[in-house]
Amino acid sequence: MRGPLLPVVTKLLALDYASAGLIISFGNIVGFIMTWLLMPALNRWSLKSAGLAVLGYAVIICWGSTIVDTPGRVFLWGALVGGCVSTMGSLSNLYVQSGVQPERLGQSLSILHSIYGLSSFIAPVVAGRILVEPARWPLLFSSMAPLAMGLGLFICFFGPKATDKKLVASQVQPIALEPIHILTVAVMICYVISETLTSTWMPSFLMQVFSLNIQDASWYTSMFFGLMLLSRVASGIWAKPKWHRIIIWGSLIAGFLALTTALLTGWYWLLPFAGLCGPVFPLYSTWVSLRFPERARNMTIWMLSGMQGALSIMHYVMGKMAAVWGFSVAYWLPAVMMVLTFGLLKTLELKEVRYRSVG
Repeated sequence: MRGPLLPVVTKLLALDYASAGLIISFGNIVGFIMTWLLMPALNRWSLKSAGLAVLGYAVIICWGSTIVDTPGRVFLWGALVGGCVSTMGSLSNLYVQSGVQPERLGQSLSILHSIYGLSSFIAPVVAGRILVEPARWPLLFSSMAPLAMGLGLFICFFGPKATDKKLVASQVQPIALEPIHILTVAVMICYVISETLTSTWMPSFLMQVFSLNIQDASWYTSMFFGLMLLSRVASGIWAKPKWHRIIIWGSLIAGFLALTTALLTGWYWLLPFAGLCGPVFPLYSTWVSLRFPERARNMTIWMLSGMQGALSIMHYVMGKMAAVWGFSVAYWLPAVMMVLTFGLLKTLELKEVRYRSVG
């Protein structure tokens, strides 16, 4: 949703793209803080209680969009939205890890992140239609309040029984990471930076470089998430653990080739195919949970909070690059981060081989 909103808000409030990147960065900073605070919070509250609290917060944020009409309020509201979205994402992953058997974890996480793909597929289409009249943008968010309330009722009455209990201290307290753990977390962080920068800034890139209107630019973003949705559903249904490595590498390479080919040739219709990287997040998360079962929840929080911290920097860098050099240069940043992901992932695999041989 933030992607189609960026060019609209910058125009309405006369902001440059460096300021737009800063709005998102504030959201990621708050997201980093709130995700990190999950560790002590889940030692006091059950997952269900934490989930209901965050959904209540989401309702307030949605309704609060109706009073956002100045740059200062946009910065504050963007920060609060970022904290809400990141915390909900973190809790969703922890819900699945707590309520699913290890042998079904890959399929379950793929289904969870397919829902993210579905919502992200729908949101830009809706946004593109509403934002034809930019002043109506608060309608996008205020209309989500009933959805958050409905989800809260569903969790309250039908949530998994495992989420009624508090997590034990060893599952949620910070643990010092060894080099292999740090490298594992770094791979995910670099991948998420690449994926998020690609999708969030795609409408702005298409509008600035190819002069598309908001509806058409939003449609391309929807197609990106549509392909992400389909690839995640397919991996959730058919992917067996022995295939996970091949699918992760294949998805990364497919997404990278689509992105770089579009940038090199100007064939912007290829950009949605970068969404074929969709299976990476759920399958890599599954690998982490199976490889480090005693640290799975801790490493999940390390990864999710690390993503928010890194994105708080990278969104600002992206916006600043766009403001100074233009999107033709700035939009190469996701591709650079994907190359870094390749290098870190290959290094991790080599270290894993040595680890197993020593063990």
